[in-house]
Amino acid sequence: MSLMAKLSLPEAAEPPWSLLSAFLTVGVLFLCLALIGPALVSAVMASTGNSRDVLFPFELVQSWAIGLGGAIAFVLVSRRSSEESWHALRLVKGELPLPMSLMIGIAIALALDLVIGLASGVFRTVPLIWGFQPHGALGILLALIQLVALQPLAETLVFQGVLLPRMRWAFGHWGGVIGTAAVYTVLYRLVFIEAYSFYGNLWHGIVFPMGIGISFCLLKVYTGSTAAALLGRMGAGLILLLTALAIYGSYTVAS
Repeated sequence: MSLMAKLSLPEAAEPPWSLLSAFLTVGVLFLCLALIGPALVSAVMASTGNSRDVLFPFELVQSWAIGLGGAIAFVLVSRRSSEESWHALRLVKGELPLPMSLMIGIAIALALDLVIGLASGVFRTVPLIWGFQPHGALGILLALIQLVALQPLAETLVFQGVLLPRMRWAFGHWGGVIGTAAVYTVLYRLVFIEAYSFYGNLWHGIVFPMGIGISFCLLKVYTGSTAAALLGRMGAGLILLLTALAIYGSYTVAS
């Protein structure tokens, strides 16, 4: 069945959580990224006598890692509250072989990297890992964990797992997909663009997160599987990391 045919089909069943509950889950992700993670990192710094009002870039990377981990734990624990809720997350194989979902995620990241870089005139690493470069192997390891594990898990569970099915049930086929991607774009700007305003142009600040949101919502709809969207996000994260390493390498050679 084609993607358009899949999109024309309604959700197979109403999700066992309300629209309010779905938005509260998004709110938890925002709080973990914007408040809880940074607060914990600041508290650790203060305990070592290094207190500052502003976190440096690599400290922000660490705080976002904590925030993503907290959001993952919240979704898994809250959805485990009932068998029906856990089943509705659709952490199943889906209608495509999982390696194919991985390849689709890689293709999405490559296409977005190329389009955003050429259209904006500048290739940048994603803001989630900005500042990892000067920290050597530790920075690369944390960037790898962020882009291939923590961000895919947290964002896929929240947006494709929880929000998308409820949005499609409430607002229809395309309305649910675009609405979910729009919410993702708003969160992206509130957290990452707020931290680094130089990402706030049209291409990096709107087109990129909207493209990510729509693409992986469509992958979830086509496969019927949050696990497939998750694997695709992991493949995309690997490409985004390799892009960041290539950008850093080119800067090093140029200098």
